[in-house]
Amino acid sequence: ERIEKLAEGTGSYHADVLIMLKKNGETRIIKGQFKFKWPNMRWEKNQNPTKRGFSTGIIISDGNFQWNYIPSRKFAMKYDLKGMDEDARQKGWISADSFEQGSIKYLGKELLELNEMYVFEGTPSALMQRNAANPPGKTRMYLSVKDGILRKIVDYDHEGQIILSKTFSNIRKDSSISAKDFEFSPPEGTRILEVKDVGPSANN
Repeated sequence: ERIEKLAEGTGSYHADVLIMLKKNGETRIIKGQFKFKWPNMRWEKNQNPTKRGFSTGIIISDGNFQWNYIPSRKFAMKYDLKGMDEDARQKGWISADSFEQGSIKYLGKELLELNEMYVFEGTPSALMQRNAANPPGKTRMYLSVKDGILRKIVDYDHEGQIILSKTFSNIRKDSSISAKDFEFSPPEGTRILEVKDVGPSANN
């Protein structure tokens, strides 16, 4: 509750994003920009390195729907977040995107680039494990003691090796960010794939 109050007080902000993705012995570095408005609106634009340069990926969520858009491919995925969560609960999952119930633990405080952090660790849900291409065994989260903002998230494989880290830096509060910043209409000619459910039930 204390962390949520801190984050709510921050309201809305911009940040830089650095993602380090490890796969098949190689590390890929992805840079991007991030925008957030309390409680659950987010916008993220990343530059993913490829053999031909960079591929841009955009994620926009207003809390009800999430769009994953790739301009170069004229392709977008539209996720019905609330519909998926309801479908998950009806099929016996805890939710469409959560940790295993009771798995989140507080590990204490650590310094991250000289800033004090609350550190939490949890086990991703069975549903997330099933749907992820490279499912993590544990996820660790670093939230700022000062403002409650998530500054880093790290996924570990089942052997305890880091497979992904995502760091938010250069936080800039901006009260001018509005709900309109999280609206998205795909350009004409975009191929859209809609996702409204989570698939089989927990017992399948």
